[in-house]
Amino acid sequence: MAILKWRPQALNDLEAIEAYYEEIAPEYASHLIQEILEQAGQLEAFPRMGRIVPEVGDDAIRELIYRDYRIIYVVDADDTEVDVLTVVHSSQHLGSLNSDGS
Repeated sequence: MAILKWRPQALNDLEAIEAYYEEIAPEYASHLIQEILEQAGQLEAFPRMGRIVPEVGDDAIRELIYRDYRIIYVVDADDTEVDVLTVVHSSQHLGSLNSDGS
């Protein structure tokens, strides 16, 4: 089993997603965040279950797609640690990512 960690940017992303939905659909906000956390939780057992992020092309940087969100993460070489880097809406530009999360 891999250890799942959340980088500060990913936690900030979750807070922003929740704040957005609190404004338009309060009953949905916490439900969506819980579902995203559950999806990411699967990475503890299956660290490489997501696809390689097409914009990056680095085998270590992968993504899970859940609803309209991309859960971007990096997995170490021996599959023992997974760091969630960011959670972005699929309509947003990803920017640049490196395997160190920057």
